[in-house]
Amino acid sequence: MSRAPGNTAAPEIRRGRIYRDLYEKRASGPAVQGDAHLERARIQGDRLEFAGSRARETALADGVFLLEIPADIDVAAGDAFSRQFHLGPDSPPYGRFRDLGSEHFGDPLLGFHQRVNQIEQFLLERRFWASDYPPEIARLGEQLTRLSQKVLCAVLSHVGVPERDRRRATGGCSRAAGSYHLTFNHYRPEHRDVGLSSHKDDGFLTILRTTTPGLEVNRKDRWERVPVDPDCFVINFGLSMEILTAPTKAPVAAIMHRVARQGGDRSSFGHFSSSGCAPGMDEGVFRYLPGSGLDRVCGSRELIDENDHEIYAGTDAPGDKRREH
Repeated sequence: MSRAPGNTAAPEIRRGRIYRDLYEKRASGPAVQGDAHLERARIQGDRLEFAGSRARETALADGVFLLEIPADIDVAAGDAFSRQFHLGPDSPPYGRFRDLGSEHFGDPLLGFHQRVNQIEQFLLERRFWASDYPPEIARLGEQLTRLSQKVLCAVLSHVGVPERDRRRATGGCSRAAGSYHLTFNHYRPEHRDVGLSSHKDDGFLTILRTTTPGLEVNRKDRWERVPVDPDCFVINFGLSMEILTAPTKAPVAAIMHRVARQGGDRSSFGHFSSSGCAPGMDEGVFRYLPGSGLDRVCGSRELIDENDHEIYAGTDAPGDKRREH
């Protein structure tokens, strides 16, 4: 089932405009109205297979679906890291990462952080994985990067973005050469706040591993809880994908999501794929206009900064740019 092309007008990536139609959805008041019955897919070779074309269209329109964890990806080390990194050096082997803050990496985004919500996290960009993550965690990060590439290319093929344009359109992500972050999250039950405030991610897609309830998504103007499925990753799409595909035959939504207040310990980990945004390497964020090609909308860093200002203001380290789930 094909849908008519989406909005061909260039979006406004500036303060106060990204979420101009979504403030009511983002308010803390709206309660969950039921479970989210998400579409399910699996990777077969380089193909992304759903139960049928309608399931694929629903998943892309929703901006979120479940992906069966491939047999060659062992998530056990990631689960252990997410449970331990916040405990401190007296809790080996991963508790020592609590003492590695942004100053260790020379980047305010990276390392250990505690947030104003219940979340605390440890986050590293791909350039640090081999040197600073344990080998089993670095290996997991690379496996997730390859998985993200397969999902991304399958979706771009479906919506009609030609292969010749994909590297530039995705800042290298179509060739596993974009900007990637691997983050581990813990939610502090003693901290009196929501788990994580509602937001959209700024990148192309997120691979999320969670084994505890708490994740909620906004579909069709309803907040729904995502049931836990230990055999699946949650895949959600971000603003870069929404912008890129909006004018195509099958626009992909960026899903609004949040984490409910947690009464007990909750851990998760996630992998984020984005365009490169380092100085001199920021090709930008694009939309694909069928018949015309790529149209640059803004810089990758500009999108990150404006999105963060809308949603993430008020961290313990002012000016942080972060990836959280």
